[in-house]
Amino acid sequence: MLETKKINVLDQFYIGGNSRFVLIAGPCAIESEEMTLEVASKLKEICQELNIHLIFKSSFDKANRSSVKSPRGVGIKRGLEILQKVKTELNLPIVTDVHENWQCAEVAKVADMIQIPAFLSRQTDLLVAAASTGKIVNVKKGQFMAPWDMKNVVDKLRDSGNENICLCERGTSFGYNNLIVDMTGLVEMRSYGYPVVFDATHAVQKPGGQGTTTGGNREMVPYLMRAALAVGVDAIFAEVHPDPEHAFSDGPNQIHLSNIREILIQAIAIDNVIKNISSDCSSRDEACLVSNAKPTHTVKDAACSVSTNQIAQIKLFLTDVDGVLTDAGMYYTESGDEMKKFNTHDGMGLQLIRSKGIKTGIITSENTMMVERRFQKLKLDYLFQGKREGGKLSSALEICEKEGISIKEVAYIGDDINCFDLLSAVGLAACPANALDAVKNIPNIIQLSKKGGEGCVREFVEKIIRDLKI
Repeated sequence: MLETKKINVLDQFYIGGNSRFVLIAGPCAIESEEMTLEVASKLKEICQELNIHLIFKSSFDKANRSSVKSPRGVGIKRGLEILQKVKTELNLPIVTDVHENWQCAEVAKVADMIQIPAFLSRQTDLLVAAASTGKIVNVKKGQFMAPWDMKNVVDKLRDSGNENICLCERGTSFGYNNLIVDMTGLVEMRSYGYPVVFDATHAVQKPGGQGTTTGGNREMVPYLMRAALAVGVDAIFAEVHPDPEHAFSDGPNQIHLSNIREILIQAIAIDNVIKNISSDCSSRDEACLVSNAKPTHTVKDAACSVSTNQIAQIKLFLTDVDGVLTDAGMYYTESGDEMKKFNTHDGMGLQLIRSKGIKTGIITSENTMMVERRFQKLKLDYLFQGKREGGKLSSALEICEKEGISIKEVAYIGDDINCFDLLSAVGLAACPANALDAVKNIPNIIQLSKKGGEGCVREFVEKIIRDLKI
């Protein structure tokens, strides 16, 4: 299957490159701050449980309503304030759509992805304005366009200096008040080398099908979503609402918030097969998900150990400091100098894995000379201290770019909430026995028997070396 360009999202994850599909989801329109935060919070919780990356979507203005009497949303000023709150409080990337050229610069102050509505996908000035922001531009293919017509859209964006492009399929007009999805069109658009998004909810729309409002058939959403994933799309777009029957817009085709988890579990199963993401534990993990259990693995869990193939792909080993290399205690001398207690077994473990040709590094939110000295004594390859912007995942992605590897070829051990995003992204994650419960509940994480500062890094290293048989 063709591998598309990888688009960096906030230095947190990528869209494309044949990795796990990204979910772009949220209510069609911003109806209130309370409802928007409710949906965003629940979607984040579900996506973290299922190990899916989420970009939150909602519109401040629905400018192409069927009737002038239909509600359009809260407007750009209030809408962006609400989306900024979602971004700040929940640390989620944001996408919203624009309808006029002047909106692009304003929206870019908050959004990480700018969406071009299908009806406006040929508007050159709007595409140029969106591209000039430098943000990711997600262009929905017009219902009146053939898949190969999107090549001109790509050229307009590239000629405007922006390569952060996603192309979105949302169905093609087929007779009156009906849309049809040609799955071969997804293949055609992916051939341009950029990630393709499948809009599963608008694809079941019946534009103007209820006279003054749009109709739809949400029961068909899971079927079309699974079909698109079987083709190999890079992202799924889905509008989700806690009460679709009373939504401002697109109620008949929005997914009930209470149903999205089950639909995503089915989607993951297909994505695993098509992109060869499944592991030896896949069947058990999916059974755990279906029963609402949290699939985690301990070192002694022989029934569901991490596969040798998964470990064999590891090319970089990273570790946190406080609570991992140390016991998280804060020690001070009478003069006020801070001290940390490191475990010599962990130091030897890092030397062992380096001797097997695997690069090593430390990523920590703090910035101390003690860690610098420990790093120099162990002669590790990378040290990132005190980098707050983008979090620890951003630092790891920077290393991956230098090494020419993917984040899935990284092993990482962390213990606290500031490690969560990186632990959720890497190919092999582990935590000490005394890590936070939120960290222990990350899907597929290895829960070690030793606590932080008591040799947990050595334990993780020995497991990798043992399973590699090197």
